[in-house]
Amino acid sequence: MEKCVFVYIQAYNAEKVLHRSIESILSQTHDDFICWICNNGSNDKTMEIIERYALYDRRIIPFSNERNDIHFLIKRFLPLLLNNYGNDGGWFCNLDADDEYAPDFFKKILVFIEEHNLEVAACGHDFIDAPTNRFLGTRKLEQNLIVEGDGFNEHFPLYHQFMRTVWGKMYSLSVLRRCNFENKKSIIYGSDTLFAVEAFRNASRVGVLAESLHKYYMYPKSVSQQFDDKRIASDPILFDNACDFLLSKCGAVSHENLNFLFHVYLNAIQDTMKVLLNAQLSVTDKLYRLQDIFQSQQTQKLAQWTGGAEEQKKMLFGQVAQWILSQEEVRSGTGMELAAEMLATMGIYPTQIGGWQDSGVFLLLAKIKDRRMEMGIADAQIVSSTSKSPLLAGLDAGFLIFFRDIVFSILQQEEEKALRQIEDKIAQGTDIPVEYIEAFLILGLNLSAKLEYTDDYIYFKKLQISLLIDLSRTDEARDELADWDEILPNDTDFIELRKRLTQ
Repeated sequence: MEKCVFVYIQAYNAEKVLHRSIESILSQTHDDFICWICNNGSNDKTMEIIERYALYDRRIIPFSNERNDIHFLIKRFLPLLLNNYGNDGGWFCNLDADDEYAPDFFKKILVFIEEHNLEVAACGHDFIDAPTNRFLGTRKLEQNLIVEGDGFNEHFPLYHQFMRTVWGKMYSLSVLRRCNFENKKSIIYGSDTLFAVEAFRNASRVGVLAESLHKYYMYPKSVSQQFDDKRIASDPILFDNACDFLLSKCGAVSHENLNFLFHVYLNAIQDTMKVLLNAQLSVTDKLYRLQDIFQSQQTQKLAQWTGGAEEQKKMLFGQVAQWILSQEEVRSGTGMELAAEMLATMGIYPTQIGGWQDSGVFLLLAKIKDRRMEMGIADAQIVSSTSKSPLLAGLDAGFLIFFRDIVFSILQQEEEKALRQIEDKIAQGTDIPVEYIEAFLILGLNLSAKLEYTDDYIYFKKLQISLLIDLSRTDEARDELADWDEILPNDTDFIELRKRLTQ
């Protein structure tokens, strides 16, 4: 077996840490390697450091890129490597400019590969807090894992965690030649995951060594902690890519693996939302970007998913909803529309919101209901939001939603405006569902009575009696008319209603 290892390190403004990664390569107990180090558009002394090491050891090959291009590995370096080296074999590994491999990383991984005839091999990682050099934890398996055939389905949750980064692995050049990395250029956050997944897809045997041979240094201001618009699009891409991997490798995505991927996606958007809400953006910009997250099919499926982590999902959605509803920009206009869309996806129907009037809560619930028309969704909350108004007591959610403009005016204590809205609907011949007509007229009556508008009250009373006659509820109509025999005995409308009762 060819034992030459081809190493790639990409460095951007890494003058303070680059020595760590280079020294870890030069200290390898397996010394048959070539290490390319790319100065990726740095404006510090990174290139000087690379050139100094190249003078010290001929296995270090320096080169430079004019601008910082995170996809340089895929676009330029891999084609160069695969076209010019390792025709009879060879192994590729990647290392971040601020990380390091244990001195026996090459040797142990190569022995592991040879013993089990592997095409891709991974190891565990130690996580280090870069500012303090404090050990944070380890990701590794309890025992070695060899994956082939049905094992790609059976062991997916075990090896998936080692399929999310390009580093900490060795890839045979023969596998990389079979890969198609074109779609890896489409995302900023997670492109290394797409690289590793594509390699695993094209490998027949993969192994994970149950040792931690890689140190990953974590920085508060790393790319993973910075918001980028493309990060929002990356989370669904990674979810779909993992599903496509299982489909192509195993022929199907099992229920267990789909549940696992929803757990992964939930954690991913939780991290993305945290970074987004801490970003230096206006509230409106944050709302639009949150909307992008919740508009994705993957998030909508997650909201309906019941395969586990219900408490985590409930907590995340609750925190996001609390942030949304605490923003002044959400109380009206576009902000409320955006909020309603996201709350509908999360299945959250607030009945009380700090600092909001009942009218605002009702209107928000109505907009949520528009987006989730299923029977019973938010009905109890809608009724609850209007319960403080005696005028709206006993009215069902469907009625309240259909006449939302009138209900909103009542909740705003603008009864006269509400009365005129009712009369306008009648004058315009608005098509009102049959089941709402009687309650609609009674609402007009009650508003007229409260406002002590006699003419309006009589107008609605006539309409009410006419409706009772149309519904063949003649006894009720006759009782209502009796009250007006002495008050307005000569009113032509009441006289006509009496005639209709005798026909």
